[in-house]
Amino acid sequence: LRDLIGPYRELVSLARGKKLPPEMTGGSIATVTNYGVFGLTFGTPIPLPEQTLVLGLGAAQKVPHWDESLGQFIPITQAYLTLSFDHRVLDGGGAGRLLGRVAYLLNHPELL
Repeated sequence: LRDLIGPYRELVSLARGKKLPPEMTGGSIATVTNYGVFGLTFGTPIPLPEQTLVLGLGAAQKVPHWDESLGQFIPITQAYLTLSFDHRVLDGGGAGRLLGRVAYLLNHPELL
C-alpha cells in the first residue's frame, strides 16, 4: 500500500490540474466514484466500457441502530456502497465477497 501512495498522489495532482495525459488513464479494470461529495447517499454507477466494475460511495449519515446487547438505539455512521460489474467477467458471488471485504476494511481501517 505504501508503494502506491507516491504514484497515486502524482495522478491526483495531474488530474486536478487538468494535465493528466490520456495514456495514464488506461489499463485499469475498476473505478471508484464518490458521489457522496455532492450529498448523494445512493447512486447506480455504470462501469466504463473497458472496465470490469465500478464501486460507488455515497455520503455518510448518522442513523439510529438497534443494539441488542444494550436494548436501545445508538447512533452509527452509515454510508451506502454500490458495486456495478460486468457479469461476463464476475458473478454475483465474487462481487458480493469483494463488496463484503471492502465494507469490512472500511469498518476496520487499522487493517489497511
